[in-house]
Parts: sequence; C-alpha cells; structure tokens
Amino acid sequence: MNKPKLIILPGWNGSKQTWSDFVLLAESDFEVEVVELPCFGAEPCPSSIWGVEEYAKFVSGKIKALKQDNQETILLGHSFGGQISTYLLAHEPNIVDKLILSGASVYRRPESIRNKIFKFIAKCGKIVFSLPVLNKLAGFMRKILYKSAGAGDYNKTEGIKRDIFLKITKQDMSKYLPQIKVPTLVVWGDKDAFVPVKDATLIAENIADSKLEIINGGTHGLHLWKKEELLNIIKNFIKN
Repeated sequence: MNKPKLIILPGWNGSKQTWSDFVLLAESDFEVEVVELPCFGAEPCPSSIWGVEEYAKFVSGKIKALKQDNQETILLGHSFGGQISTYLLAHEPNIVDKLILSGASVYRRPESIRNKIFKFIAKCGKIVFSLPVLNKLAGFMRKILYKSAGAGDYNKTEGIKRDIFLKITKQDMSKYLPQIKVPTLVVWGDKDAFVPVKDATLIAENIADSKLEIINGGTHGLHLWKKEELLNIIKNFIKN
C-alpha cells in the first residue's frame, strides 16, 4: 500500500531548504514533496506581477504532475502557501483529498493607520536621506524603520518580487473558505506573531468539514520549532 502523498506549499521566503528538517521527520509516514513557488528556492520570479490566481494555477500544474492513481494526496499550505491553497481548493475542489492550513494568510485586512504612517515617514525619509550629507545613512535608517514597523518581508524584497508582495498582501481569500469541501485541518501556534490565532478560529468556522488544533507555545514556523507535535497532529488527522 502506498504511503499518502504530502505536498507542502511553503510561505513567503520558504523553500525546500527551510522545510528540510520537517521533511526528514515526515518521510517515515508520507511521500513528501515541497513545491517551491516562483521567486523562491530554485524557482525564478515570473516575468509579470503575479497574484494569488497565477500562483494557484502554477501549483495546480505541479500537483497534477505529482499525483498518482489510488494514492491519498494531502496539501499543506503554510502562510502564503495557505493563501494560495484556499483559492485553489475553492476553484478545484477535488484536486487533493485533504487540506492542511498552518498559519495561513487567508485574511488580508485593510491597511492599518500604523502602516499608513509608516509609508508617510518612509516617503519623507527618502527625500531627507537623498541629501549629500545624509545619504550614507539611508540604508541603515531604512532597516531601522522597516524593523520597527514590522515590515521585514517587504524590506527583504526588491524589483518584481516586491511588486508581487504588495499585490498578494492585498488579496483577501476569506470569501472562498465556504467553498472548500475536502476534510481540512487548521493548525496554528498560539504564539503566532505574524498571523493571529483568531484567524485560525475564523477559518475553521467557515470550512464545513474542518478540525482546529492549537499548539501551545507554537509560533508561525511550527515546522521549525514544533515539528514533532505538528507531525503527530497531521498523522492523527489523516488516520481519522
């Protein structure tokens, strides 16, 4: 009997390398495949500014190439990967047998006042630090500003990758949750500082056949710091 196939969609900046420890642990129970998304790992960025829809189309092709007849297929979407998975399962409800959403960025809320102030300061700072006397400090001050605003991922991107980041962070996928029909596990860390744990409850409430699991002390990267507990929860979900 074939092992179930577990297909992992990493989050923003995720890759086969960032998931390697979890994969090694999970390989005794699953055939594991990590699908690297364009702009990350070995996948080059696309030539145009992609949104969630284009990423979902890319992932759909990868899943169909990996699937085998009579083998249970599970999709695990983490963070941005969960945002893509939500859209994909709403539009191709039978592409996998089960879905796992971990720290999924499904809810993309209107821009906060804090972020608007951050953008205003950033624009003013760009003008100030363009002056000859101060331009040597521009890079350092930019890092301080982005760090204080919690904009680490934005600060690490440039070019088309930054344009893609700005686009996908405005795409709310919550309206697609009720359209997901496969059994779904929603698993979250109660200390997730990137996607609030309240989103886990909302996601589970809006997917009919779903199970919610909260890992005490878990952060956004459950596959890094709580991998054994995460794997056990996934195994129990698949068995039941």
